[in-house]
Amino acid sequence: MIRIFEVGPRDGLQNLPHVPSTEDKIQLIKHLRDAGLTRIEVTSFVHPKAVPNMADAEQVCAAFDDKTGFSVLVPNQRGMDRAIASGMTHYNIFFSPCDTFNVSNYGLKLERILDNYEEALDGIDPDIVRVYISEAFESGSEALSLAIQHGLRFGKRIVLCDTKGSATPFEITMGVGIAQGFTHELSLHLHHGKHLMENVSTGYSHGVREFDSSIGGLGGCPFVESSGANLATEDLVKWCKKRGIDCGVKLSDLKAARKLAHKIKNPTLKIAAKNKYNETKSKFKAVWF
Repeated sequence: MIRIFEVGPRDGLQNLPHVPSTEDKIQLIKHLRDAGLTRIEVTSFVHPKAVPNMADAEQVCAAFDDKTGFSVLVPNQRGMDRAIASGMTHYNIFFSPCDTFNVSNYGLKLERILDNYEEALDGIDPDIVRVYISEAFESGSEALSLAIQHGLRFGKRIVLCDTKGSATPFEITMGVGIAQGFTHELSLHLHHGKHLMENVSTGYSHGVREFDSSIGGLGGCPFVESSGANLATEDLVKWCKKRGIDCGVKLSDLKAARKLAHKIKNPTLKIAAKNKYNETKSKFKAVWF
């Protein structure tokens, strides 16, 4: 059995060139929950000027009385304060062994980021924190080992990220092996690339039982130029079904969420279709009336 950790409402939507409506975000989360997904990253409490697509985090959280299985991304004390005030109880944090990424993504080097999390997560139970290690497979073994040890100061579960989608099965094997030297509470966050589904298989064969995925393959890191889309939830479900692995979700149950994800990603398609219909109708009016 594997667990699917759905990141579509946050990681899937943060990088779109347009700002999705709050109503669509809320409905997408409802569809995902209705499909049987029990772990969903619903939004992030980052600065709205940095990621405008997540500026409505409070409104999204307020739409749900039952927040069971929900988590949010937090970058610092301000983000944590907002998340707690919104009734959220599970948190995701992020940093990279590579300071080039940290400065691009955070505006800070790793040492300062860790200091910020020391403050923000003071008194927070590590059991409710997931730690994302960005560009995990592009770092040397020593740097990755150190980043994992830093992460375990804050959270119980480590999430290794193939941020650019460039990792090979060999690199997945090496990275997972390094992480398992410190913890078996381990997840993979994979992006589209040449070896995507091979990397899923490799992770599974080496004991990984939780995978991030995003409905419709939405997403990609906005601070990494060549970052591919996220592993699609439906592709992960298909992969599981083919191998007889229980993931708690049926492909047919994802239909409504997939349809809405497509609409959110391509809002102009509906407008274009409506305009074409009106144009056609006008022509017929000119002929028949």
